[in-house]
Amino acid sequence: MSNQTILWASVVLAWLSTLFLKKEEIRRYMPVALFCSLSFAFIFETGISLQWWAVKESSCPLINLPVFIYGPYLIATIWIFKYTYGRFWLYLVTNIVLDYILIFFLIDWFIQRGVWDAYISYFQVLLITTLLATLIYGYQMWQEGKVIFATAPNLQSAASKPLDEDQRDKQ
Repeated sequence: MSNQTILWASVVLAWLSTLFLKKEEIRRYMPVALFCSLSFAFIFETGISLQWWAVKESSCPLINLPVFIYGPYLIATIWIFKYTYGRFWLYLVTNIVLDYILIFFLIDWFIQRGVWDAYISYFQVLLITTLLATLIYGYQMWQEGKVIFATAPNLQSAASKPLDEDQRDKQ
């Protein structure tokens, strides 16, 4: 089977798996999946510039990004959030295990097939993906309004607060 067939089949199968998701789940987790894909695309392009890895065979002309960013990686983010969101440590362990499988088996397989090369250690790639996973979890919390910043425009010191009506009468 050719590399192109494998790459495109991974995209098609990933997107077909969304048929098993509810519309509300897709709507809820698609922003974080798109943010993850965009962040990973930025990291991937930066890695090419810094010579951390090199793409030898691309699925799209004029693009160095692997097609799995828009297929399996994007859709897997939705599935992972569906089952683990709200339980950070389960999410992190799940992500590390899946990234470990991706890095130590699939990337190695792609290197053997001549799709791309990695010039940094697998541990460094695992560190990058774990940091990205933590970032996107924070993004999802922010997206759902669970992250509240402690700045407010109307803060007053306790000494300048007006007294209650009852306390004014007693003075």
